Amino acid sequence: MNFDGPGPFAPFAHFAHFAMMIVGGLLWLFMLLVVIALIFLLVRFLLVATKAAQIYVAKNSPAVSSETPNTASAAPATTTPPAKAAPRPRTPKAP
Repeated sequence: MNFDGPGPFAPFAHFAHFAMMIVGGLLWLFMLLVVIALIFLLVRFLLVATKAAQIYVAKNSPAVSSETPNTASAAPATTTPPAKAAPRPRTPKAP
C-alpha cells in the first residue's frame, strides 16, 4: 500500500509510515530475541548433556586399578584352546 499519493489516506501518510516503522522494529526485535533464546537453549543443552555424559561414563566405566599387576610372579596360564565347532552342513543350491 502506498499512502503517499492522493486519496483518502493522504492526510495520514506520515502517521502510517511511523506506525509501520514501529511495527517493523518490534517484529525485528522479537525475531532477534527468538534467535538469541534458541542459541542460549542450544548451548545450555550441550553443556548439560556433556556434563551428564561425563557423569555417566565415570559411574559406568570399569574400575581401573592403581597398581600394575606383577606378571613375573603370576603362574603361567595353562588353558586349552577351545574345541573347533563342527562345520555347518552345506545345502545344495537350487538350479
